[in-house]
Amino acid sequence: MTQAYLASQFYVVGDSIGSKISSDKKAKTVFITTPIKYKVFKESELDWHYKNRETLKRNGFITEDYDITGKTEQDLLVDLARYTVMYVEGGNPFSTLKIAQTNNFANYVRTRINEGMIYISESAGSVLAGADIAANSRPGKSAQEYGLTDTTGIGLINAVFMPHWGLESKRKDYSESKYPQTYHEDFPYIFLPNNQYLEVEDAVFKIISV
Repeated sequence: MTQAYLASQFYVVGDSIGSKISSDKKAKTVFITTPIKYKVFKESELDWHYKNRETLKRNGFITEDYDITGKTEQDLLVDLARYTVMYVEGGNPFSTLKIAQTNNFANYVRTRINEGMIYISESAGSVLAGADIAANSRPGKSAQEYGLTDTTGIGLINAVFMPHWGLESKRKDYSESKYPQTYHEDFPYIFLPNNQYLEVEDAVFKIISV
C-alpha cells in the first residue's frame, strides 16, 4: 500500500500530516538531506529548514539524517532498512535526481513504500516524488544545468508536482520558466500552494487544505 504526504511547505501543513501517522512509525524516521546539500546556505536562508525540523520534532518524529550522495544501491538497502518513515527535504530536485540515478534511489523508494514505508516530503522532495521534474526548471536550477537527459521522477503520483503556487516570490519563476515549460510536455500538473498537501493512498491522491 502506497502511503505518502507531499507538501509544498512542510512546516505549514506538518501538524496535519503528523496527526495521521502512528507514534511507533514516527519513531523511526530518516531525514534525507540531499536536496539541501547542493550549495552552502547562509544561516539567514535556512529559516524554513529549521521550521521543518521543529515541526517534525513537535509531532513526535524521531529523525536521523542521511545523505544519499556517494552511496551505492547496496548502501541504501543496508543503511535505510530499519526506518519506517522517510522525510525528503526541500532544496534542489535536479541535483538530487542526478545523485539518485547513480544508486537507483527511485526504485529503492518505490520498493520500500510498497512494503509499507511512509514517504513525506516538501518542495524538491515532492517534485522528485512525481512523474517528472523537468517543468520545475528555472535559471540556475534546471535539468540542463545538471546534465539530466532523463528527468523521470519516483512516480508516486502520475502527475508533475509544482510547489509554492501563488507565492509572490515565485511569480517570476512560474511566469517566465515553469509555466511555459509545461507547454512542451504532456503530463497532468498539480500546482499546490503552501497551505495544501497531497495525501496519497495506493493509486488515489487527494488535496488537503490546512
